[in-house]
Amino acid sequence: MMRFQSVIATRFLALSIGVGMACASSTAAMGYDPAVHLVDETPPSTNQPPVADGIVDRYLLHPRGIVDGLLLRDGSQMHVTPRAADGLIQIIQPGDHVRVHGRRSGDSPLVVPDVIVNVTDGKSFTVPYRLDLPIPPSEARPTANEMRAAGTIQVLLYDYLKGGVNGMLLSDGTQVRLPPDVGNQLPASLRHNMDVEVEGNGTITSYGRALEAIAIGRKGHPMTPLDASTAQLR
Repeated sequence: MMRFQSVIATRFLALSIGVGMACASSTAAMGYDPAVHLVDETPPSTNQPPVADGIVDRYLLHPRGIVDGLLLRDGSQMHVTPRAADGLIQIIQPGDHVRVHGRRSGDSPLVVPDVIVNVTDGKSFTVPYRLDLPIPPSEARPTANEMRAAGTIQVLLYDYLKGGVNGMLLSDGTQVRLPPDVGNQLPASLRHNMDVEVEGNGTITSYGRALEAIAIGRKGHPMTPLDASTAQLR
């Protein structure tokens, strides 16, 4: 009997997965609707004071041109999954005053947002869970091209998963991300107002410039290729 129940449960799970995949395919076929997500409970953090309060400086960008968060003028940074990007853009724009309910560790610039309240117009954006929305169609993503950027480091950008520095915002407006396999020493050596030049692959969209660096150097010095062995800028 137990073996029979196990077989039935296994077949039911397989059927459930199949139905879920069919529904996801159907949803993708009908189009991506960022306004629809599965978050229907008010996060507990909304009963606590906001963990960030300020003016949106710009959208944070993935090197492929996808909006994946917000940078406030005070340096606060928050990430949202690309699945939620369109919903965020509809409600929050650069220049808006926002209050963010969520979590934050001490003085870290990283904020984990649950609800972003747009004080400017009274709207709010509840950040959906990671898998609540379908994946945006890949054909909508711009193609990455070879790019160069140069300027002083205005803001150090952080990895929302690992917590350490993984990029920078330059004075020319370019958001630079370091490759995931770069060693820990290089990010730790980056400083505000450091004058650098960068080569990499990225995109230019209406939201800004973003690239993933393959080489970096101080202005007027040879470029340093980036890999796990890179310890410092030349």
